[in-house]
Amino acid sequence: MAGRSRGLTRPALLLLGALVLWGHAFTPSRAWGKGREVAVARAAVADCTTVQELDDAIANTAKGEPNVLIVGFSTTWCGPCKLMDPKVKELSETFEGRATFLKVMGDKDPESMQIMKREQVRTVPLYQIYKDGQKVGSVSGADADRLTSKIEQHTGMKATEPSNS
Repeated sequence: MAGRSRGLTRPALLLLGALVLWGHAFTPSRAWGKGREVAVARAAVADCTTVQELDDAIANTAKGEPNVLIVGFSTTWCGPCKLMDPKVKELSETFEGRATFLKVMGDKDPESMQIMKREQVRTVPLYQIYKDGQKVGSVSGADADRLTSKIEQHTGMKATEPSNS
């Protein structure tokens, strides 16, 4: 038995290698490039975890990239927040190209708590709306109709109209 290896057999190593490659094939990477990451973020609700990310997103509204930003403030324990999540995702798809959607999970980490404190968030869910670099409105509570109405008001597009993106 002196010539026998105690490690993984060749078929086991091949299987392990195939699984690793399979995992990488379906995992987004930085290799996609910045443009791809931004496009993905605009089509869905992106997590915002730093003050700098929020400030950059607000500044981008002044440049028309796109010019409306909706920032949803939530916590992990908030039931109404969880009820709003599917509706907000649907709105992000409806207003794709017209609005960017960010989510701040206030109890996720200290930086997110700092964002909540700076923005004076007292209740969740809270949705702040920014346009042209300025806060132009907010919706407090799980009121999907009111949020939709505010987004329509600031994008100039009805939720039933097709997006031109």
